[in-house]
Amino acid sequence: MQVRAGLSGRTQEPAAPRDHAGLDRLLADLHALGGADIAIGQHADRAADLWRTPPRIQVTGRAHTGRTTVLHALALMSAVETEPIDEPGAPDPELDADLVVYVLAGAPQPADRRVLAALPPQHTVVVLNKADAIGSSWADAVAAAEQYGRELRRPTLPVVASLATRTRAGAVTDEDLTVLRTLAADTDPALTLSPDLFVAAAAGEHAREREDLLRRWDLHGVACALAALRHDPALTGPALLQVMHAASGIDALHRLLHRRYEQAAALRGGDLLDRLSRLAARSVPEAGGRARDLIEDYLAGDEAVWLGLCAGLAHPSVAHLAAGYPAVTPADADDALSRAARWRAVVAGDLPPAARRAALRVHNGYIRLWGRMSSAGF
Repeated sequence: MQVRAGLSGRTQEPAAPRDHAGLDRLLADLHALGGADIAIGQHADRAADLWRTPPRIQVTGRAHTGRTTVLHALALMSAVETEPIDEPGAPDPELDADLVVYVLAGAPQPADRRVLAALPPQHTVVVLNKADAIGSSWADAVAAAEQYGRELRRPTLPVVASLATRTRAGAVTDEDLTVLRTLAADTDPALTLSPDLFVAAAAGEHAREREDLLRRWDLHGVACALAALRHDPALTGPALLQVMHAASGIDALHRLLHRRYEQAAALRGGDLLDRLSRLAARSVPEAGGRARDLIEDYLAGDEAVWLGLCAGLAHPSVAHLAAGYPAVTPADADDALSRAARWRAVVAGDLPPAARRAALRVHNGYIRLWGRMSSAGF
């Protein structure tokens, strides 16, 4: 872990090892060994491959909840859609991904509750899709999502995935903007109560244009665009697109998934260290055998200590204790020492073994950072 000095001369946060050159060197050195150490090298390769595999995301739920639309709205390369839950005559899909996005389109049904109860909470995110159809306002959808989240004990976010897919791929044209500005002058709330009312002849002229708007942006998007234009008639097409994108709720879901994805990746780093530790324990030194020494040297190095720090902070049993940290790396040596002292107290507490191991990794990581950021130099 190198330490950078800013233009002011103040010690800044250390550059965490991110290229993992140390692991590559370890694998190369293990391959160069012979005898019984050959098998240790092969197992180390397998452990590294598992760690380097990107975390997997599954999008699931009952039929007709909008799983496909949510998948398209997320546009994540590592996400796949499963077969529907609770399909008559078919088994439920195996949900074994690092993250499971469970899609609802209303109140959770018994099948939803059964499946969600079997999933680890830290690996599960619930999406209340078609949120525009819940109640009479976005506040109603938010309240419903919060209620379902409390009942399911899983984070639950309201989303209008159909609008999110449109704002991701489309653009508000000049024709759209002209028609929307014309319609914004009509303050009749019944205009956007339902798709049928919006395109009805009684709604006035521009019937074809209204149908086009409905097809391109759906009713929720149109209603949000009209509300925005009534507040600020000078809004441009790109600005309206941002308004509709925000109104889809997809950004909050993206942020939550990003945090969970980083946690899953960090936990894999802890799994890698565990596997390497077991390999070192299995490697009985023979004449000339060096596998144990090589692995233990790597585990004692900055790269492994950093992986352990990140894995410890991401562990679900202690992650809440780091919720106030603005970043994994401390601001300076004093901050690093303060964090290390706090986590030492956590280690000394009454914790299950897995939680204590995670807390000890965090403590050791901050001690190492303190040494690198201070004159201690270790």
